[in-house]
Amino acid sequence: MTCKNNNYPPIYASGHYYSKKEFTFPINAVNQTVNNTTVLKNNSGITLIYFRSGEGSIIINSKPYEIKRGMLICLGSYHYFQIKPSNVSIELMQCRLSYDTFLYMAANPYYDFSEITLNPKPLTALLEGEMLERAENIIEELVDTSSKSRKKENCSKYKDLSQSGNISDRFLHKSGNTEFFLCMRLIGILQKTYQVDFWK
Repeated sequence: MTCKNNNYPPIYASGHYYSKKEFTFPINAVNQTVNNTTVLKNNSGITLIYFRSGEGSIIINSKPYEIKRGMLICLGSYHYFQIKPSNVSIELMQCRLSYDTFLYMAANPYYDFSEITLNPKPLTALLEGEMLERAENIIEELVDTSSKSRKKENCSKYKDLSQSGNISDRFLHKSGNTEFFLCMRLIGILQKTYQVDFWK
């Protein structure tokens, strides 16, 4: 049986995921500087933490883990955590998203999440080289875009958007990427680089 050369685009592809402009569940990414031990907390959803610099530990469910530059961690709502710096401040990025958002991203056919499980030990990758540089560029855009999205929400409460044009166009990152797309790229890096036995 011969194969036919099919020039038609696929019926289903991940383009819908990558090009999604509006998403009802917010993605909130912020840069933080931690000088003192934080309070024990958890977030109702998924929390991505990326450590830029500093020395100390992150305590997850009463167990301390030493932090390193380039460490990317994914925590679920059952992970209670606090960050404990040593003598040097810790610079990090924290990104919060709902489980619905995370599952929507994980369903992308270009990702292979079949081996990823959110277990008691945090899902962790230590990024180096090209992956480290790529992740940091994504994180810079993600924090910037998330900040602009929050401004957009505040602005829409007080201004008549019909007179000010399309506000979503004004608050996109200069690269044109949304926080949804950027967060997906970061999770894609985690999916490719996480180490199953990182904390063993």
